[in-house]
Amino acid sequence: MKSFQNKVVVITGAGSGMGRELALQLSALGANVALNDWNAEMLAQTLKAVEAASGKGMAVAFDVGDREAVTSFAEAVVAQYGQVDVVVNNAGIAMERRSIANTPMEEFERVVRVNLWGVIYGTLAFLPHLKTRPEAAVVNISSIFGIIGYGGQGAYSTTKFGVRGFTETLRQELHGTSVTVTCVHPGGVKTGIIRNIPGEPSAAKDKFASNFEKIARTTAADAATTIIRGIQNKRPRVLIGNDARLMDAVARLFPTFYERILLRKNRLPER
Repeated sequence: MKSFQNKVVVITGAGSGMGRELALQLSALGANVALNDWNAEMLAQTLKAVEAASGKGMAVAFDVGDREAVTSFAEAVVAQYGQVDVVVNNAGIAMERRSIANTPMEEFERVVRVNLWGVIYGTLAFLPHLKTRPEAAVVNISSIFGIIGYGGQGAYSTTKFGVRGFTETLRQELHGTSVTVTCVHPGGVKTGIIRNIPGEPSAAKDKFASNFEKIARTTAADAATTIIRGIQNKRPRVLIGNDARLMDAVARLFPTFYERILLRKNRLPER
């Protein structure tokens, strides 16, 4: 898909970070953007920025873990534009550092509902419409933690490995159709995902966010540009950042040894 002119691009999690940057950059390339985020205020700011730059779009605030809401959103997008050309399932939430054994079941379920079911719901709600287009794309955002497991992020890694498996399987099943399927694995990207972890503010959360921001080397704008290039080139897999590329290589070459490296570097939370 070399041109986005007059294409309709759906982006979830567009209230901030990579989602907002994708909305702005794709709109600048001529796309009509259909945006979602659970945070209505932040979503409105993104749409306002798109329109201020002479772009066109629509926005609906809801939780992507709500299947009926996702289905209604798909119907609304098609009703307004008559088509859907690209779906970027970007919405996701992080979690505080906890061992799997000490992660409350409610938190585990919330992360799975948003990060994994949200991707599945978004893909399946729009897929019938994508199949009618001469050229279309599904883009699902996994993570570097969909390549390697990481102690203290069990629920998050579970969902991101799930996104990867779902996306790679879907790509095989859609081979030979007009729909390309891309799985994106960002490394550390400068977004507010850690500070937006649900729950009350805490010193531990602030420390986690500060540490993440120190090592996150890639800007959200650069990440969005890389994703767009991946869509244009119909790439099945997109790695964002040198950290993602490094860990991907280590995991492929040393599929069990990488855990020893992480055990040296990663101070595990209480078991």
